[in-house]
Amino acid sequence: MKTLVFSTRVALDGLPAGFSGTFKMLHLETGELYLYRVHLPKHIYVGSHVAGMGSAADDLNWWQSMFHALTVFLEEYNTTYGYLPTDKNIYQDRRPYTAEHEPFGKKVYFMVEKSKRRSLEEKELILHEASDLLSHP
Repeated sequence: MKTLVFSTRVALDGLPAGFSGTFKMLHLETGELYLYRVHLPKHIYVGSHVAGMGSAADDLNWWQSMFHALTVFLEEYNTTYGYLPTDKNIYQDRRPYTAEHEPFGKKVYFMVEKSKRRSLEEKELILHEASDLLSHP
């Protein structure tokens, strides 16, 4: 089992071609700190960082959608490969990712869907390992 705790504060990355955020996460079992960076391209994002469009509320909704996408991605990646993905990448919307050591392995997509959100206050994510599920009927 992996217990992941996220910071409720999302930092902007400042990439000009869209909308980005950095999500800080602590893996409780190992004590390792991750800084996951995610990015929406400008043709998808509509918010306050586009002149004359959007609002701070729109930005919050996008962050919640990005957070939902990140947690789903982490769950699927962990299920597929048995460990968490690196935080060295900038995870971009609608792109597939494979394990660093298995470049031709199963592709896990990072997908931001505007209608799917996770509150930034939902800080904890628990990932179950296949061995955990087998030992607890």
